[in-house]
Amino acid sequence: MRYEPRLPTPGFPRRELFKLMSMLMMLVVIGMLMYRTRNPAMWRWLADDDHVEQIALTANSDVTNITSEAPAQSGDNGDKFAETLVAGPNDQQAFEWSQAEYQFQAISDKTAIAAEEMPAYWRLMRWSMTQPFDELWERAHKDRYFTHLGQNPDKHRGELIAMKVSLRRSLKHDAVKNSAGAKEVFEAWGVTTESRTGLYCFVVYDLPPRIPLGPNIHEEAEFVGYFHKLFSYEDALGKTRWAPLLIGRLRWRENPVRMALARQRSDRWSWPWLLVGAAVAAVSIGIWTTRYLAASQVGSLELAPIDHSAIEHWLETGAESSDLDGASEPINLTSLDREPLAEVIPFESAASQPADSEKSGVVSQLGMPIDPV
Repeated sequence: MRYEPRLPTPGFPRRELFKLMSMLMMLVVIGMLMYRTRNPAMWRWLADDDHVEQIALTANSDVTNITSEAPAQSGDNGDKFAETLVAGPNDQQAFEWSQAEYQFQAISDKTAIAAEEMPAYWRLMRWSMTQPFDELWERAHKDRYFTHLGQNPDKHRGELIAMKVSLRRSLKHDAVKNSAGAKEVFEAWGVTTESRTGLYCFVVYDLPPRIPLGPNIHEEAEFVGYFHKLFSYEDALGKTRWAPLLIGRLRWRENPVRMALARQRSDRWSWPWLLVGAAVAAVSIGIWTTRYLAASQVGSLELAPIDHSAIEHWLETGAESSDLDGASEPINLTSLDREPLAEVIPFESAASQPADSEKSGVVSQLGMPIDPV
């Protein structure tokens, strides 16, 4: 029998296999793009600034534990702390507000704080101590900007204002004897996205523990409090400037720049692993493809169909039909070493001989004459 190698079309053609590999690699690329685009900072330029700040406010707002007449202390995760609350009247009482308006008459803007301005200063401090941050934030004005306070301070004096600030400086001062009963106060300076380089001065009774003290800090916070006056100060170049002075409460919030840096550091370590994974996947697909094609070629070596007529012809003549093309006589077996052999008698011929073996001798089944005994 002959083995004739034949390469039929594999069950999964090579062209389709390469298409599959291309699709898998494209899926890897799409996965890497999805990993990068899940960072909200990549899409911040498409959103409105106010909307982004509102989202940040909702994400970073914390439920604050409140105690009565207890000092500020850090919570379990550091950004929660116990606010200090004292009992007493505030700006929601009409009589208290009328008394504050009388004291506001002694305030002068764009000057240093004078002694006659301190009663209104401590009254605003006491108002902020009687209410928690969330309650103040809920009813505060959120549309008061640096220009509003600078152009018309008398109109907005004593207003409850809320804003998101970037702190640049925070200091601690011992308080003199006052009507609010405060032993120490904290002074913080910062800017907003609207004021740009224009500084605000914030005075609070209890400072969140996540806000450090120092002349050069970079922290994000939310402030809600009462506007007192335009406070004059001297900058580093010796130039006299003014800043709105507000008295109230601060709440720390996550710095988006710090979050972006942390995410960038994490991405820096994740990219090598992604590249290594993609390389391993490509090598695995290549090895699998090579083995698949080799197995397809081995499986394609099938037996040629059996030609029964050629087998019968070979049994009759002792030669293949292709070797006898044009020959009229069968091939005779030549002699073995010495004596010539008799003519080969086919099986059918031997069977058809008459039974007179006594005269002509016995013919063996192999076609060889045997002398009679």
